[in-house]
Amino acid sequence: MTASLSDAAASPRPGTGTGTRPADAAAEGGAVAGLRGARVLIPRGGSWGARVAAEVDRRGGVPIVAPLITSAPPRDEASRDRAFAALAAGEYSWLFVTSAASVEQLSAHNVRVPATTRIAAVGPATARAVAAAGADVAFVPVGESSAAAMAAQWCAGRTPAGAGRSLVVRSDLATAVISDELALRGFAVDVCIAYRTVGVDLPPQVAADLTTGAIDVVLLTSLSVARELRRQVGPLPPAVRVASIGPGTTRDAERLGFTVSHTARTQSVDALLAELDAHPPAEPAGGRPDPSIPTPPEGTP
Repeated sequence: MTASLSDAAASPRPGTGTGTRPADAAAEGGAVAGLRGARVLIPRGGSWGARVAAEVDRRGGVPIVAPLITSAPPRDEASRDRAFAALAAGEYSWLFVTSAASVEQLSAHNVRVPATTRIAAVGPATARAVAAAGADVAFVPVGESSAAAMAAQWCAGRTPAGAGRSLVVRSDLATAVISDELALRGFAVDVCIAYRTVGVDLPPQVAADLTTGAIDVVLLTSLSVARELRRQVGPLPPAVRVASIGPGTTRDAERLGFTVSHTARTQSVDALLAELDAHPPAEPAGGRPDPSIPTPPEGTP
């Protein structure tokens, strides 16, 4: 990558945005129309958190940037550095990136992907991160943004003899679906563990607000986020809407005991926010969203 995502606008200070709702929302007894007036927990910081916070703010919500996870160096930094050097030297025909965090690691280490190496991104959000870092994306799977879909669609129509060697850059917690599938089909593939995903303790006030239901919406963007939320806060009160970035994250969250009120249909945080804003929660007599009433499908009258 030739541009660092760290050059993006700095994120709001963790735990900020915890002020009161706008006056018009308060005047309605705390009811929230779409995202207007909603206090939204954004579980990652950095440039990603800043961008999501700006979008929540644009839609009239109150962004609360309180990272639950962050990236740390891998346990084997030497192996990562060798893989990055080989990538920059043009030893790979394909680079697979499965998250914006992987792109951030490449940018942070000033890795320049040569023009001879094509880049495959797991979904639109990751593709945008690649573009923001100054590189072109040659492949994005159609439909579901998942490692399984990425591997299956990429392998279709390609042969091991013609594809060259590939490098998969991922975190220590990411599954080996892509590398395993490529290897099973005879493709040459290496794996680079570029970073570790580690938990971050929430500010005490944010944790308290989650426990009491003073936060309206929690964005679940990964299994790691859901695990940390469960570890630090536990079950959430019904007043808190849990919104998931995709079906896989929803399944993981439900296994952890969360009730997910909305799942994004195109597995991107932008789609998730747009859908939440377009479909305000139904409200019971008390004026708070009723979690027992499911969010209507997109396009429902």
